[in-house]
Order: sequence, then C-alpha cells, then structure tokens
Amino acid sequence: MDQITDAHPRGDFQNESLQACVDGLRHRPETANGTVNSDVLEHFVPGFRRTTTVERVIGAPWPS
Repeated sequence: MDQITDAHPRGDFQNESLQACVDGLRHRPETANGTVNSDVLEHFVPGFRRTTTVERVIGAPWPS
C-alpha cells in the first residue's frame, strides 16, 4: 500500500473531494434534496438549508 500511495499520492483527498461535490452542485442545489449531497451543501454553503422530507410531503400539491 505504501508503494501505491507513494506513486499516487492522494493529497488532501477528504477536503478536495467534498469541495468538488460543492462546486458541482452550487449552481443547482435543488437537485441535492433527498440525497447525501444536501448534507455536503448544508455544511459548506452559507445559508443553504435543505428541504426535509416532511416539508416536501406536507407541501405536496396533491389533495389529502
């Protein structure tokens, strides 16, 4: 494993992979609802608040 990571260093993989996710979703945050991506946006994007499943059900357009 040391030989592999020496040949292919990961750098700051944790932060870089999360930042790549944010960069890919920042312009379309509504697509993150109901996915793990909403966790990432809520953590890194100031003011972002995910819509919960309960809010989506209560606010659904169909009659009761």
